[in-house]
Amino acid sequence: MKKVILLRHAKSSWSDPNVDDHDRPLNKRGKAAAPVIAQWLAHRAHLPDTVLCSSAKRTRQTVKRMKMVLPELPDPKVDKSLYHAPPDDMRSRLVKLPKGCDTVLLVGHQPGIGALARKLSEARVRRRCARAFQHFPTAAAAVLEFDIRDWSELDYHGARFVDFAVPSELTEQDGDS
Repeated sequence: MKKVILLRHAKSSWSDPNVDDHDRPLNKRGKAAAPVIAQWLAHRAHLPDTVLCSSAKRTRQTVKRMKMVLPELPDPKVDKSLYHAPPDDMRSRLVKLPKGCDTVLLVGHQPGIGALARKLSEARVRRRCARAFQHFPTAAAAVLEFDIRDWSELDYHGARFVDFAVPSELTEQDGDS
């Protein structure tokens, strides 16, 4: 069994129009959301042994903020080919993972992350998970499981979509208790 966690970077800042897209940092909301999704991953036992991360500043900062509450999170393997990568490019990176890796966290961008979630998933998806197909919010995480032994077997429509969370909804739930 292999598990893929797809994470869209946390909310980034648009305050300086002169900053190149690749170099945009997280804004205040993004800085707060990254630790929330990290706590959710830990609570749900979705802990990666490998982290693949786009080279964009906002994706790297997302992982750094997650590590503040989840220090056991592996250091990210920053990959410039994941910056605004289409689904086929991300899948090509996943199939090259070593056999010893069981769970990977891939931190990237829209629209690629949402499109990859759709392409990897089997036809039937739980209602709360299917929301990822309409809109994949910032700092949201989708968890997919594959009944495979080796990453080279990873193919489209082969995943069971098991979990999905959005940090803003998690903090709303905390406020309701």
